[in-house]
Amino acid sequence: MAPIDMKAETAAIEALNKQWGDAATAHDLDAVVALYATDGSLVWPGEPAHHGTAAITAAWKGMFGSLAGLALHFTSERIVISDAGDLASDFGKVAMGYDADTGRVEVVAKYLVVWRKEAGTWKVLYDAY
Repeated sequence: MAPIDMKAETAAIEALNKQWGDAATAHDLDAVVALYATDGSLVWPGEPAHHGTAAITAAWKGMFGSLAGLALHFTSERIVISDAGDLASDFGKVAMGYDADTGRVEVVAKYLVVWRKEAGTWKVLYDAY
């Protein structure tokens, strides 16, 4: 087995975080959901956990429908790749903005994402903030 290029894997996850934020900001539901593993889980504050593609799709559709002008930007603070190169933990901050009746709301929250490599591509296995 070839050694894992930790720098390259970290850079790949950082690039996916940018892609994720851009897709969410564009309200591109298909692109956002495509980042998740089919058996992935999404755990957002104040909501039940969402497991699998259908539930994750519904959760993001609800987020897009309820938060006008949603914009997301992920900043990784620590990415740890497993020795086998098939799992990674990604801890950081997400800057989230949206339009409310009272004006623009800007929030910064912590997140923890577990990525799993599937057929050479990183997919979100667990998404929590």
